[in-house]
Amino acid sequence: FTDVNGLPGSHMFGGIWSTGEFLAFDPTGFVIVPGEGVQTIPQSGAYTLLYIFEQTLWMDCCQPQRNVVLLSQWGLADSLTSPVGWSANVGVQATGFNAARPHDSLGVGYFHTGVSNDLQNLLSPIITLQDVDGVELYYSMAVVKGFQVTTDFQVIEPADVRNDTALVF
Repeated sequence: FTDVNGLPGSHMFGGIWSTGEFLAFDPTGFVIVPGEGVQTIPQSGAYTLLYIFEQTLWMDCCQPQRNVVLLSQWGLADSLTSPVGWSANVGVQATGFNAARPHDSLGVGYFHTGVSNDLQNLLSPIITLQDVDGVELYYSMAVVKGFQVTTDFQVIEPADVRNDTALVF
């Protein structure tokens, strides 16, 4: 936990390791065995590393639930066994910004998902993949305590280059 100019924040580092056997996306990990067809060479172990960051940028000193917060998450995965090599997102969320609607929140964010180069190379004869990027805008309205209605709009550049940019509401 951190305190920057009297405003709360937090950082978290994490990791996951598995000792299992996994299908590798590396195109050189596939061999043709006469009479048996295509065989794969399994990959031992896989990992994921992540970092999560949260920092309050502004907070009403009389009503701390009224605030603006910066949020971010970063991840790195074993690109041999994961379809995602890395991912990141960053967003800003404001809560209680309208005195008449103190429990409503509004946020905007950006996300990026780096498709594994090995997966892109493996599938390139069939499909052309690219990294996924997108932006999001949402508004969450508190109807009664414990019940909210949220609208969300996203613009997403998909992994399959044949597909158009997606507009999701």
